Amino acid sequence: MKNNLSLLLNIVLLAAVAYLYYLHFSAQNPAVTTSVAKDSSSVPIAFINTDTLLSNYKMFEDMQNELAEKRSKVEKQLIARGQSLQQEASSVEKRIQAGLMSNNQIREAQENLSRKEQELMAYRETVMAGLMEEEKIINNRVYDSLISFLKEYNKDKKFRYILGYTKGGGILLADEHLDITDEILKGLNEKYKQSLNKPVESSKKK
Repeated sequence: MKNNLSLLLNIVLLAAVAYLYYLHFSAQNPAVTTSVAKDSSSVPIAFINTDTLLSNYKMFEDMQNELAEKRSKVEKQLIARGQSLQQEASSVEKRIQAGLMSNNQIREAQENLSRKEQELMAYRETVMAGLMEEEKIINNRVYDSLISFLKEYNKDKKFRYILGYTKGGGILLADEHLDITDEILKGLNEKYKQSLNKPVESSKKK
């Protein structure tokens, strides 16, 4: 999940790379004015370590824990239903071996077991699809919260680019002085903490 979200957060990198690529070759072109070369050396850029961000962003951690609890609950339900079906099938098999069932009863029991097995498989597909959709929603919420915060944050900073750095990603080396991860993480967690306290405060007023 972290890898998927890290990839999502790094989409902006493509635009930055294209821009820097343009500046590099424009500087070698004698037809380009010197003002462009001067601007290219002062493009304000910062980056965020998305691996660190996701590991320490409280909202992401809480949502992941909530999803993990739901996943664990679903797994227990699937195991319990599977074991129940297995016990029922074992009981039918013993009765058949003991000669306690007629051919019609055997056929009906087998059809009933087959139907329950199909229902269990359909249930499993449904709940797994639901968990995947919820994971997608979590990724989108975290991404949206980050972008929303960065837009507000960047009103004063006025960075041209805020890149996303992740191990194995497109950025192989970056100046540590451009790293704003801690600052962004602190702001995100403070904003999330405030959002958690709002319902409590409103209920006290009532």
